[in-house]
Amino acid sequence: MHFPERRPDQTEERILPLINVVFLLLIFFMIAGSLSVTAPFDVTPPVSQSDGVDEPDAVLILISRENKLALDNEPITEAELLARINMLLSAEPETQVTLKVDGELSGNQLVHFTQALYGVGVKKLRLLTELGAK
Repeated sequence: MHFPERRPDQTEERILPLINVVFLLLIFFMIAGSLSVTAPFDVTPPVSQSDGVDEPDAVLILISRENKLALDNEPITEAELLARINMLLSAEPETQVTLKVDGELSGNQLVHFTQALYGVGVKKLRLLTELGAK
């Protein structure tokens, strides 16, 4: 009695490369998604009528409506921040400092903080705002 030769099932062989590609894409998007820098707290800047150009070399300070501070997306106390700014300015006196302040922060707190920055030697200070409707 002669039995026909059994051929292996090729369904598994055809779907294996597809599974590999899907897992590689999954890994790629997991890594690419985690590379973005997020701020330590939410800051909504005030609205402005003028449009300015942001300088990438500037030091970025975030101030929340609760008066929390962050230097280059790292939470920090006011005393530590002023000490680090002073250290940066001693190395590079023309360093520009950019403030991204929540629009609901009181003006008195902002004035107090900018005076403290000028006190440690800041010469170039910019306030980031959102461009409003004209």
